[in-house]
Amino acid sequence: MDPKLAVDDERTVFLEAMEESLRPLMRAAFAYGVSYQDLLEVVRALYILAVRERLTEQGRPATDSRLGMMAGINRTEVTKLIADREEKEEERIKAAKRFDQLTQLLGKWHDDPRFSTPYGAPLDLSLKPEGSFRLFDDLIAASGTELDRETAIAALRATGCVELHANKFLRCTTRSFLPAGKDLSRISRLGRIGAAMHSNFVHNLLRDSEDEPSYFERTMVADFPISDVGRNLMLGQLRVDGEDFVDSLDKWVTTKGIEYKDEAGRRYGVTTFFFEDTAKPSDRYSRPQIQAVLSSTSTAN
Repeated sequence: MDPKLAVDDERTVFLEAMEESLRPLMRAAFAYGVSYQDLLEVVRALYILAVRERLTEQGRPATDSRLGMMAGINRTEVTKLIADREEKEEERIKAAKRFDQLTQLLGKWHDDPRFSTPYGAPLDLSLKPEGSFRLFDDLIAASGTELDRETAIAALRATGCVELHANKFLRCTTRSFLPAGKDLSRISRLGRIGAAMHSNFVHNLLRDSEDEPSYFERTMVADFPISDVGRNLMLGQLRVDGEDFVDSLDKWVTTKGIEYKDEAGRRYGVTTFFFEDTAKPSDRYSRPQIQAVLSSTSTAN
């Protein structure tokens, strides 16, 4: 096969994969009033910033003029775009840091014997010294986070992770910090988890050495349509097994993974989610594959 045709096929299939992966987002785009022009601006900004990062990694100049010429816009627009994106990135970093620290706090509450029972159930924590009760302030200090009491309590109560009793005690209801409702933090989570999923596939597609491990990825889809009742039962099974799996891995990282902590290393994670498979039978094949079948059939005739 002509190498150029192979590259063209890969490019075509990749663009199809991008389209398919973005299609579910269009429902939310319409719900939040996102216009066609908004989408163009996002893609243009993403392209410019990605090219800038790539040129920098290669040790090549990444001036605003050069980026503008590559993207077909003037230098002033590039300068403004980069400044706006850097400001947004700082805000995202702060939000992600708070999310991680609240997750770390909840994990400490469940796993540290000072704040939990021998069976891993979190103890009620007092907001002020009272008898033999442990203090919530002690948990914050032990967690090693930079959270202050008011910020932590407000965020945990807003997401239903804790309950306040008699204005004196906090009771933990879950170890998973999941923003509830259609708020900004939940929308941001869509980007974070979606990016994590895509990074898994891109890593496996582009790794250029057998010494580099492939990242774990498994998918299970029912072979037949399922009723709403069956869907709910399937969801219930996943909530039990999935929660247990994530909790056990979280405990492994806390108790054993900590031995491999390296400030020069990278952060890794695992996510699980339930989905509705909307793919049609024809979606299993790319356009080049379909064209190859049609061509071979035509030749045979």
